[in-house]
Amino acid sequence: MTETKDRCAGTLFSQIRGIFAGLGILGRDLVISHDGVSYRVSCDEKSFVVYRVNSDSGTKHHVPGWPVCMVSSDVIFEECSSPYIGRDHCACGLDLEKWLEIIRNHNARGLPSP
Repeated sequence: MTETKDRCAGTLFSQIRGIFAGLGILGRDLVISHDGVSYRVSCDEKSFVVYRVNSDSGTKHHVPGWPVCMVSSDVIFEECSSPYIGRDHCACGLDLEKWLEIIRNHNARGLPSP
């Protein structure tokens, strides 16, 4: 997959749906742990979303979580590409391509997901 900044949202989302369908996980919710943080990942006919689950009782204890990556037919959002959000100490720092690699590895290992 080429870099997201060179892609239109609709084309990119179609490719992501194809990846999820090919892995047999389209429409399923995954829970993935990366660097000690839990993320909920899903892709369906409407959107692809990576959502950080906030289990920390520190600075953002009042927030249950937040999206770190989202692609739909008309939106591409990557937390790490946002000028101010990406510098937050809670930002994941991962772009879409890295998330897709993590998801492929997670699926290849056959790890259980809810």
